[in-house]
Amino acid sequence: MTAIVAAVLAAAPALAETVRFTVIGIDCAACAPPIVKALKGVAGVSDPKVDWKAGVATVEVPAGFDRTKLRDAVAAIGYEAVFDGEARKDLLPLPEEERRGLDIKSATDGARIDLKTVVVPGKITVLDYWAEWCSPCHLLDARLQHLVKASSDVAVRRVNVGKWDNDAAKQATREFRLETLPYVRVYDAKGKFVGAVTGGSWDEIVKTIEKARGKA
Repeated sequence: MTAIVAAVLAAAPALAETVRFTVIGIDCAACAPPIVKALKGVAGVSDPKVDWKAGVATVEVPAGFDRTKLRDAVAAIGYEAVFDGEARKDLLPLPEEERRGLDIKSATDGARIDLKTVVVPGKITVLDYWAEWCSPCHLLDARLQHLVKASSDVAVRRVNVGKWDNDAAKQATREFRLETLPYVRVYDAKGKFVGAVTGGSWDEIVKTIEKARGKA
């Protein structure tokens, strides 16, 4: 009888547990669905929920589940997962060898851009205006790296405005009303302009990319 009970217990699925964690960077309802989708894609995860007002996500997972998988899934779309007892860490850029394989390129060396040649056919193109002196631009760059790594339908083309003294900067201020950084423009896979985001709001950028996919 003991052997039979042991066999039954061994064959029984592990009891599920609820894991709750803070999502850093979310502040709008429209950005909860991409996080839920990312969590659903993790093997072993069920019933993912996101309370965007509280900035908290919950999932059901088997006992002993590797929480790193949850962290990686959230980081892949540019957010940070912080579990109980952990301190917040800013999202880090990918290693150089990984970045080289991503569809992230410089669109210009300071010259005016030609949208017809910059926008990538068949992909959502994120035109990222940045400068070396802009700290938020570097954080946005790291987030875009993780996003592109996880999303083969997204390409990033970066435009360095220097110290607002090159032709690319002059073009952006005149044609796009660019006033501050970070600043991105999103184009859909057919090259149609979808929207622009000023200030680096990651939620708004994700929302605009989802709109470019036709999901907003």
